[in-house]
Amino acid sequence: MRGKNINYDFLNCARKMPPFRHTTSETFDITQSEVARWLVSQPDVMQKIFDMAANHKMISYDQTTRTWRGADNND
Repeated sequence: MRGKNINYDFLNCARKMPPFRHTTSETFDITQSEVARWLVSQPDVMQKIFDMAANHKMISYDQTTRTWRGADNND
């Protein structure tokens, strides 16, 4: 089964990314990557990640509590 083709225009912001450190020779920890941190802070990237999670039913909105939660969160 083939999925939809993803439009990668939301990553065009990466073309203007300033220089950052992203060491690959040491034990790699994505949470310490300046590159990853910058990328996920960009509005277009944030919006795409949010839309993907919502459209794939990974998160849902509760109109009663006016909150978003993970699909498997039963709190």
